[in-house]
Amino acid sequence: MAETKPLGYQIRLTANQIKCYIDQKVTVGVGSNLTGIEGMTMGFLFHHKNEEVTCKRLMERDGASKATVSQTLKGLEKKGFIEMVHPKDDKRKKIISLTPKGQEIEREFDEIFKEINQNIESGLDEKEIETLRSLLMRIRENVSMEK
Repeated sequence: MAETKPLGYQIRLTANQIKCYIDQKVTVGVGSNLTGIEGMTMGFLFHHKNEEVTCKRLMERDGASKATVSQTLKGLEKKGFIEMVHPKDDKRKKIISLTPKGQEIEREFDEIFKEINQNIESGLDEKEIETLRSLLMRIRENVSMEK
């Protein structure tokens, strides 16, 4: 029988378990003491390296606060994976890009996140995965700050 705790509680518990799982996999796989959010940010930068990526874009992507994005980027910068540069025409803006050190671990990240997703989706068929995606999107829309 399914647990009867509120759905919000179950989603938060699941999200926390996935976060811990990702943090552990990324740290072990890359060996650079990266957090899951740092790993996901690196993945976004890998897949958008020919585009202008800003703090604002990262905030919009995750719905994260400015403080969270700022803290994540400072950690990545301190570890030598990214650099942030102000364009000449707008000193308020920071363009984020991978350093050579950050680019070196791209293949490792791809493999780690493929494994993470395979484990998360393990035991689910394609229809269940699509249904879950749809339901999660509707829940995010229900609690969106844009309402």
